[in-house]
Amino acid sequence: MATRKDVADLAGVSPAVVSYVLNKSNYVSEEKRAAVLKAVEKLNYQPNYMGRSLKNKKTNNLGLICDDIRSELFAEIAFYSERYAYENGYSLFLCTSHQDDKFLNGIVDHRLDGIFLATSIYSTEQINQIAKSNIPVALYKAHHYDNLDPRVKCIEVDYRKAAYMLTERLIQKGHERIAFFPPYRSKLSYWESADFRFKGYQDAMRHYGRPVEETLICYDNEYYEDIMKKAEEICRHSLKEEGRIAFVTGNDYLAIRIMTYLKEVKLYNPETVSITGMDNTSSAGIASPSLTTAGFSKVDVAKAVVDYLIHGADAEGIKTKKIPVFLVEGNSG
Repeated sequence: MATRKDVADLAGVSPAVVSYVLNKSNYVSEEKRAAVLKAVEKLNYQPNYMGRSLKNKKTNNLGLICDDIRSELFAEIAFYSERYAYENGYSLFLCTSHQDDKFLNGIVDHRLDGIFLATSIYSTEQINQIAKSNIPVALYKAHHYDNLDPRVKCIEVDYRKAAYMLTERLIQKGHERIAFFPPYRSKLSYWESADFRFKGYQDAMRHYGRPVEETLICYDNEYYEDIMKKAEEICRHSLKEEGRIAFVTGNDYLAIRIMTYLKEVKLYNPETVSITGMDNTSSAGIASPSLTTAGFSKVDVAKAVVDYLIHGADAEGIKTKKIPVFLVEGNSG
């Protein structure tokens, strides 16, 4: 097996220069850099990453934790994050969230160089505990938190505006009854006063003089089966009483699942049932009918996360990175 010295001898440079090139830790002329990379390829040299991590106390590994790895939104964000991390010499590991402290302690023990919490299930205390272990933490912030550790970087998509725009559109289309379904496992009953999507929905309903009816809110969302049953219950009652119903849902995946389920139980008709999503994922455009949703740049989210986890706070020292949204008009609502 080739060593760093073998690479250095073949490239005609010192072993230190080989390290500079592979670690991107110092300036090396283009001529020497090319010679090192050519030697690495010819000798099939594999750096000892374990030894390197023990020496400099870095693993070059980042973690992304989300509630549902089937979620198309976080699949897209993970795709861009992994690519951007790789370009910077890092690997990205993906796992599903578990709320117990044992899981979080295990994540900390893995000595990751940074963690992206793309989930809303963790309490302020749990998030702060990770930050106190001196691991950089980026949080996908979809609701308000009190007293977050100042070391936590927040990535905040403007979901309040997104929900407002979508609810307003449904009201302007003549809907009187509009249900709100937050994302899977979002525990709305605990955060209803702080959840950005729910606040946007409330803002629009109140602005246009519509009541926010408790019976039209899906609070029990720990399991998709319960969510579908609630959607069916609301749809059956509303079609019988009013002849129409609309749904504002927390993401595209949920919107499409509800639409598909209502088709299966013979309740869906685009003339009487309107459904909107959020996030403008790839499936929104190929759903039938195409989904009305709100979009934002996943590339901007990925770059903001990886830059912070690798390089620390940005030059301006901004704790929260705001991500703007835009309306995507489909045929579903």
